Amino acid sequence: MKSRMMFVLCILAVSVFAAPAFAAGPYIGGEAGAVFLSDSTFSAAGIDVGDAKFDTGFGVGLFGGFDYGTWRLEGEFAYRKNDNKEISSPLGTDPIGGDVSSMALMVNAYYDFRMVSPTFVPYLGAGVGGARISAKVDDPVDGAVIDDDDMVFAYQFAAGVGFVVNPQVTIDLGYKYFATADPSFEVIGAGGVKLDAEYSSHNVFLGLRYSF
Repeated sequence: MKSRMMFVLCILAVSVFAAPAFAAGPYIGGEAGAVFLSDSTFSAAGIDVGDAKFDTGFGVGLFGGFDYGTWRLEGEFAYRKNDNKEISSPLGTDPIGGDVSSMALMVNAYYDFRMVSPTFVPYLGAGVGGARISAKVDDPVDGAVIDDDDMVFAYQFAAGVGFVVNPQVTIDLGYKYFATADPSFEVIGAGGVKLDAEYSSHNVFLGLRYSF
């Protein structure tokens, strides 16, 4: 009896893990959703100047890649934008105008857990690349304080689920944590003084993938 049970378990294991029996091939897609930009500490020469807060923003992305059955490898372009809300310092909290945006080129890898269900496919992923972070900061009294951008290293982690509509179309609901190395921005009229900032965001996207 024990030997029969071990044989059955082995057959099940092989049927689960031997699985690029799923259609493999190229795909393209797009996504859009909400961007929750984390608070950012601005500092100069290692000294904190203030902490900025942001309104909920939006993001859009285009991507294309190749599906290997359980693994996917893709390239992605994404744009995110959040309006500035306020900045806090030892002197108090003040509203600020302007916005912070990013344009990123990423290389991502995903693992699809296809053994769960043929139509309900959870996944995990990660990516690396580069991003241009642009910051516009307007003081209600003094006007523009920062209007600059910086190219920095970027990375992200992803999790979500794909709903397979048919062999070509998959609707994707996912979460991404997107972050970069600290960008630096020049302060207008300050003789070349730069402020270091932070950039990280939580993103909830709804997307569509089309497989060829």
